[in-house]
Amino acid sequence: MSARIRVTGLPIWSAQQWILGAFFVASGLLGWWQLRPAPDVPVPEIVRARLPDYVVARFTAVETDATGKPSRRLIAEELRQYVEEDLSELDRPRMTLYQREDESDGEPWRARADTGLVLAGGEEVQLRGAVELERDGTATRRATRMETELLRIWPKRAFAETDRPVLVISELDRLAATGMHLWYDDPVHAKFDGRAHIFIAPEQTEDP
Repeated sequence: MSARIRVTGLPIWSAQQWILGAFFVASGLLGWWQLRPAPDVPVPEIVRARLPDYVVARFTAVETDATGKPSRRLIAEELRQYVEEDLSELDRPRMTLYQREDESDGEPWRARADTGLVLAGGEEVQLRGAVELERDGTATRRATRMETELLRIWPKRAFAETDRPVLVISELDRLAATGMHLWYDDPVHAKFDGRAHIFIAPEQTEDP
């Protein structure tokens, strides 16, 4: 006769009770998960559009010297001023750079470009894209034209420079260089960077 072992003192659950217990355990875990603090989600930074403080169409400005004579004139189809950046953007700028009053042969320089920037309250002007700087000739001096892609001008110093290729044209003569430093107030002088290529047209002689 075999002996039967009976365990007493332990509850015997039915299948329904096991299902109900599992449900309560799952409900508790779900509640604990929902009560957990949500992780910090970084707030996306709002990028504000870059807008000018004011816009001036058909802009014109004239700066005078201590005697009241014009020292430079600036014209643009449109000017956009950014106060915090301390700069102005120019569309189709045109500049006239006048010579000193005491120069009898002081023809002004005229510059034009596709776009431009006025920086540091007007201390520096940058001309960009198809830049031309020219000066009319006189009885004692030939006309001169310069072409480049970027020209930085400091009007109070009567100084301009570029680190881009530059072409200087005077009648039939040509000079090409990789950069230029120009002191445009009379007496005008310039320094060219890199290896300059110069073409001097032969003098034209009349047949006897």
